Amino acid sequence: MVDLESRREGDRIVILLDPGQPVELGDLSESFSALARMYGRHYRPHGETAPKLYVTKLETGSILMEIAPYVQMLGQAVQPIDTVVIVADFTNRLWRGIKAFSGGVSEPVRLEPPSDDDARDIREFVKPLLGKKGAELGIKHARYRKTDGEKETVVEYDFDESELNRAAINIDAALAEIPLAEVTNALPDHQIKREVMLFMDQANRGPGKEKGRTGDRGVIPSISDKALPVYFRKSSVIDLKGQITRDANPMTSTFVVDVQVQSIAGELKGYIVTEVHDAIPGDPAE
Repeated sequence: MVDLESRREGDRIVILLDPGQPVELGDLSESFSALARMYGRHYRPHGETAPKLYVTKLETGSILMEIAPYVQMLGQAVQPIDTVVIVADFTNRLWRGIKAFSGGVSEPVRLEPPSDDDARDIREFVKPLLGKKGAELGIKHARYRKTDGEKETVVEYDFDESELNRAAINIDAALAEIPLAEVTNALPDHQIKREVMLFMDQANRGPGKEKGRTGDRGVIPSISDKALPVYFRKSSVIDLKGQITRDANPMTSTFVVDVQVQSIAGELKGYIVTEVHDAIPGDPAE
């Protein structure tokens, strides 16, 4: 086992994930995996194996991680010579990737978006924070001084609930090849609706889809009287569509759900169910 706690010097990537409420372990694991994939794609010089990222410190409550690159040499974990460059570059790459999608359509300056692979992993990385009231993400390049062991911040970036939700919506649109200029600039509070009543108008027998063509359609009267496509956020732990179809007749029941409202150019296009709170069976005689 490598003792990293005693090595209190050098540069770190500090990640603060604050969902403001409990988060599923599966979502958290997938978030960390996405971060590792994105790192691995960009730090393989000349085909060599990239220095691995190690968590050198982890605090709970909100999730605060300190991460540093290390390589194994003679059984010892050693920071590579270009650690400062790696930490600075990856911190900036992660910030730029999120920032490219988190701004409104009307923003005069927009960063060049990352590759599709990076966009997908950024989407997965921020997933535990999406739709969570008061959620925030902090990304920091920090440095421990050799002289006194104190930590100083080199650069720090922060994203709030609105920016994170907007980034996810814009990434989904970009991956679906919808021009970003066509995506509505509505505030995320208008996009995320919590504990609304969903009435299924049509439900197919297949598993729920997160995007593409679907036979599932439903009405949320508090948003629109029109039946719209209903999608289900994928999770490695919870089958959201199964919660709707397993224990109740979806065509006669009322479901209390959280949804992400999808719209393009101000026109409602569909709902993504992110959580099912309750299923209220209808009257069998109806």
